[in-house]
Amino acid sequence: MDPLEAARAEVPMSFTVVVPALNEEDNLGPTVETVLREFGSEAGFLEVLVFDDASTDGTGRVTDELAKRDSRVRAFHNPRRLNIGGIYKAGVAEARGEHVLLIPGDNETRVDEIVRGTRYAPKADLVVFYITNTEVRGRGRRLASWLYVRLVNLLFHERFRYTNGTNIFRTRVLRQIPIRTNGFSYQTEAVVRAVCGGVDWIEVGIELQKRKSGDSKALTLSNLRLVAQALSSLWWDVMVRHRRRYPRPGQKLGSY
Repeated sequence: MDPLEAARAEVPMSFTVVVPALNEEDNLGPTVETVLREFGSEAGFLEVLVFDDASTDGTGRVTDELAKRDSRVRAFHNPRRLNIGGIYKAGVAEARGEHVLLIPGDNETRVDEIVRGTRYAPKADLVVFYITNTEVRGRGRRLASWLYVRLVNLLFHERFRYTNGTNIFRTRVLRQIPIRTNGFSYQTEAVVRAVCGGVDWIEVGIELQKRKSGDSKALTLSNLRLVAQALSSLWWDVMVRHRRRYPRPGQKLGSY
């Protein structure tokens, strides 16, 4: 470990965790409680920004209860739906931690796996997670993810294993990256713009856990349409229109 890396390792890391929730009344509480428990032992500073995205069930009530019980939780209620990408951008604007990440309020993410990956955060400005146990998802979701990753790699000449899950950015770096979409490809846009713009990154494999309640909101026609539009716009912007702004790709510093 070089001296700079050693110095960073000695300083407790600080995190902002953005938690979006759309009709996740049953899943939101366990998600946030797990984030507080798992990150609480690792972070020098931790805040959890919970966004109720104009839910029509009891998600708003759960959001307020979580904030009342723990001062590290901040509650936000969107009067209209921002969608997951819009919430991510709103969370980045509010973030006070050195590192920022989004964990959906559906209780599907293995937070202990994310925390295991935080050990690599001092080594790079971006930690990109990929899923190692894809079998916990349905066949349709697995096929869509497989096609999506290959399309992203083809369009941007990269070799990502996954881009659209939970990733850890250094907050100051992320704030310099323009994210246009509010849809499900928000994280791909952030990762592609960062890496094509020269941000070095580390790849870490993690496991997911099966949803305990409700259905995924990813595979809807409206979301698929937004993803297609966002990817085509991103390709035009990065590879054609503003190619000079992306002179060299960042280096992958390791895969774990």
